Amino acid sequence: MSDKLSIIYEGNDRELLMSYGLLNELAKIVGSPEVAPSISIDESLRADVLAACLAERKPSGKVVKPVADMDDLDISIDDIEKILDWATEAVLNFFVRSLGKMVKRVEANKDVLEGLKSSLDGLQASASATA
Repeated sequence: MSDKLSIIYEGNDRELLMSYGLLNELAKIVGSPEVAPSISIDESLRADVLAACLAERKPSGKVVKPVADMDDLDISIDDIEKILDWATEAVLNFFVRSLGKMVKRVEANKDVLEGLKSSLDGLQASASATA
């Protein structure tokens, strides 16, 4: 996946950048990986994702100028679909990478986690016996 997407917006060539700020906002909007496939289907989610992607941003991703009116976008349906597909892929990749890293951390600390679980089980059992 490319971190840049070229579209025509308001009659001008525009390059969108999947910056940390944009990716972070998309992750907040979407919330979880199982919701991401609904970006193109869910009206509210679609509008929020488009507003996030079309807002003018600094290279860091900070919004400089939000979309003024989501009901008055000068952009083709093809470019809207490209943006939604691009955003869906980016947010899904982010969630999958994050989950993959978490699985590796859990695997690497499996023995420690099992020891903690045993200790917690023992504490819970002794607390129940004295109650």
